[in-house]
Amino acid sequence: MIYDDINVTKRETITNGEKYDFFIYDMLSLEKQYSDKDNKFGKGDTVISKVKDFKMLDEETGEMLEVKLRCSKKIDDAMENLDPSVSGASKKIFKKCLKELENRGLVRG
Repeated sequence: MIYDDINVTKRETITNGEKYDFFIYDMLSLEKQYSDKDNKFGKGDTVISKVKDFKMLDEETGEMLEVKLRCSKKIDDAMENLDPSVSGASKKIFKKCLKELENRGLVRG
């Protein structure tokens, strides 16, 4: 199944002398989709989320690689309780985004 709003980038690096490849999944379009117009998630500065339990198959190598989630700084700050005024809404939106990622084939692991 093809989704037009998916923005996945593969990064190939060497960490501590060992090859370390991973994917970065940009969740901003999902945040916009699930956000109401008052919260305005899915835009602005972005950060890599601390949630790191997703993997995706690399079709080139056949390996399951870690997926790092790029999300808006606003939603990440709220998840860390730095912005309590939007904490409840952000957790709800973030959970919906994670559920959608699972529906799209990302594997928790």
